[in-house]
Amino acid sequence: MYAFVSGRYRVFLALAGILTIFTEAQVARPQSTMPAVNPGHAVNWTGLPKLPGGWSLLHGENGETSVADGVLRIAPTVNTNLYHAPDGGFNRVNAPMVLFAPEGDFTLKAKVSAQLLNIYDVGALVLYEDDGHWAKLCFENSIRREATIVSVVTRERSDDTNSETVASPFVYMAIARKDNQITLHFSRDGQQWRLVRAFQMTFGPGLRVGFAAHTNDNSHFAATFSEITYHAGAPKNMWDLEPSDVAEQLHGKD
Repeated sequence: MYAFVSGRYRVFLALAGILTIFTEAQVARPQSTMPAVNPGHAVNWTGLPKLPGGWSLLHGENGETSVADGVLRIAPTVNTNLYHAPDGGFNRVNAPMVLFAPEGDFTLKAKVSAQLLNIYDVGALVLYEDDGHWAKLCFENSIRREATIVSVVTRERSDDTNSETVASPFVYMAIARKDNQITLHFSRDGQQWRLVRAFQMTFGPGLRVGFAAHTNDNSHFAATFSEITYHAGAPKNMWDLEPSDVAEQLHGKD
């Protein structure tokens, strides 16, 4: 009888050990790392504002990046994206990005222009810490083939939403940060701004901010970013941008 009970006890301990291993595997958070950033020596940044930390290029091998007359152009290769599907069935973070390192609170604005021909042609403003933690505000050709304002917040998995459509080949977009509070905005004319999304996200010291473009299957796609302004400090009202919050400031050019 004692041997039988001991055997059951040993089986119980073995099963408990398996359950513990399985539970830890489920709960443990994947360790994301910031990919190596190319300082962009191959890109002449002359004409862009001089922003904190200077400009750098991430995933530059997946497209062509150039600057001319103060306009940044990113032409991504096909099969590029910034997305972690909620069900885990699609994970791709390889879009070319032009980034800088913000210092504390800030407001970043740019005019984003693109011919959105194919589904999922995208030009975007991004906040990027590592492969598993980032957010983007997109000028995107949606699945309905409409130019659409789309926001995506990724904490290992992407939470995205489509907002308003835009009957124009360009749109103005802005990101504002105050501590861990982030707001995303868009404007059709650069004067009247609309809130797209407000959320909380804790970023570490590796945070980079800037611009990205990606496409599913359009080998001729490119997005341009112009009228770039950066304000050190958050706007007075995080939910309602005023033209003065994103007006051009006197600053140097790289």
